[in-house]
Parts: sequence; C-alpha cells; structure tokens
Amino acid sequence: MGGIGSGSWFRGCSKTTTESQHRVDIRWLKKQGYLVPGSFGVLSWACRGEQTGFINYRMKEDRIVLIYRHRINGGEWEDVEQHISIDQTSCNYGGYRTWFLCPRCLKRVAIIYGAGKYFLCHHCYDLTYSSQQEAWEDRMLRKSRIIKARLGVKNPIGRIIFKPKGMHQKTFDRLRFQAERCEYIGWINMGRKLGIKF
Repeated sequence: MGGIGSGSWFRGCSKTTTESQHRVDIRWLKKQGYLVPGSFGVLSWACRGEQTGFINYRMKEDRIVLIYRHRINGGEWEDVEQHISIDQTSCNYGGYRTWFLCPRCLKRVAIIYGAGKYFLCHHCYDLTYSSQQEAWEDRMLRKSRIIKARLGVKNPIGRIIFKPKGMHQKTFDRLRFQAERCEYIGWINMGRKLGIKF
C-alpha cells in the first residue's frame, strides 16, 4: 500500500502531453492566409530539423478537409479524409475569431491534435500540458526565467540589473520583484526536497 506504482504516485506523469502530438492550429492557418475557400496544400511537422509527419488539406466554405494516412501499431496504412467544421465568434471591438469545432465533442477549440486516427481536441484525447506535470518549484523557476527573458536577461541564472529601454520604472520594479520571488521560492523548495537546510 502506498508503494511505487500504486495510488496516485505516478499519476502526474502518466498522461500524454499536447507538446508530443502533431497539431493543427487555426490561428496559425489564419495568419498564413490558408483559410480561404478553395485553397489546398500540405501541412508538415518537424523536430530538430527532421520532418516527423505531413498531411494534405483542402479548404471548403465552412470546413477544412484533412487528407492523410494512418496506421495503428505498425499495421496496415489506412487512408483518412476528415472533415472538420469551422465556426466564428464576433469580438467585442469588431472582427471575428475563428475556431475549429471538435468532431467528437463539438467544442470550439483553436488547436486539434493527431493523437489517434482522427484530429480531435485535447479534452477528447485527455492530453495534458507539459507544464502541468512540472513540480511546483520547477514551475516557479520557469516563470522566473520567462520574466527575466522579458527583461532582457540572457542568462537564466543572471541578475536583473538594467531596465529595458522604453519600459516604465513601475512595470520594471514589479516584474523584477516577481522574477526574484519566483526564483527564491523555487530554489528554497528544491533545496528542501534535497534535504538542504537553510
């Protein structure tokens, strides 16, 4: 009872992450000008400079058609043609936002994932974000690094000394305090886990 592999001991790391899956982001498609009815082309993914996959797409008036091949566990390849509806919601200050309608749950989503035979939302595939699997102290240290990068600090363990040009002093002071606080909390808690007494 309570040993390795029992209870929730491994639960935090057992889910597949969104970052490990091929994805189609409607915001990116819109930015590239690919959402024009009648347009078609190839969407591809790469990791460290090597292509990891590709699919063909075709735009219709109210949906995108994804055309690709899929196989399960090294079995026979299967041709798939998936139609995914597109919806729009108006924005408060004019214009509109474009969404995919997940083929399974019909929720409006910006990104669909190819974690199985079909592209669906992260809820349907029960995917998690890698940041959700981080330990709390790692999350604090990552937050500190993000703020430091915003303040122009290139070394993640470097000190924040100079205010970026054009930034208000009040904003700079607030961000510097947040970064230093997150870093302090992260290192203190990591030290405690390692049994270091402060």
